[in-house]
Amino acid sequence: MTRLKSAAQRAPQTKEQAIAVLEGFARDTAQIALINAARADAIAQIDAKADGELVPLLAGLKDAAKQLKPWWEANFDELTSGKRKSIELASCTIGYRMPPPSLKFANGKDAEGVTVLQANGFGERLVRIAYSLDKPEILKLLDSAPPAPAEGEAPHPDAERIAAEIAKLGELGFSKKQDEQFFVDANVADASADELKQSLSAAE
Repeated sequence: MTRLKSAAQRAPQTKEQAIAVLEGFARDTAQIALINAARADAIAQIDAKADGELVPLLAGLKDAAKQLKPWWEANFDELTSGKRKSIELASCTIGYRMPPPSLKFANGKDAEGVTVLQANGFGERLVRIAYSLDKPEILKLLDSAPPAPAEGEAPHPDAERIAAEIAKLGELGFSKKQDEQFFVDANVADASADELKQSLSAAE
């Protein structure tokens, strides 16, 4: 079996070879964009067709349930013999059922409920607190050192405090990580479907 060369072994050796690889990259990117656009269009059409068919059916179910509710209430004892909350009838199950409970706080919104629980010794058991790093703010602080003042200018009034905070974050193990990355972008992201098709035709 022939062993395929690695990407590094197949690296272009000349500018012309690199251009050929880039042209293939752009062509494949355009093809991917067309496929994704076609898929999105097909999904939109399927969703629109399904929605058009579902809307009247769902409305019919809702209307049927409204019709059946008073009939069920009027005939509940006879239908269940007072022993059940629901019955099977005509390929359906009809009756009463208890949904999962929801919590109601009568004296305000959730924020007031938290305050009440904490004030009455339930905070640790019944109040959920989630902590997470505010990474954008940490990065902002790490990058906030003011520039050195020009000759004759006064230093930034908070320079020492900011420097101390940055140093402390460094001692605690926080630092910026930002490595330069190689990239290749095909310039087709904003092209229309027609323009993508034209670019594909031109490349063939």
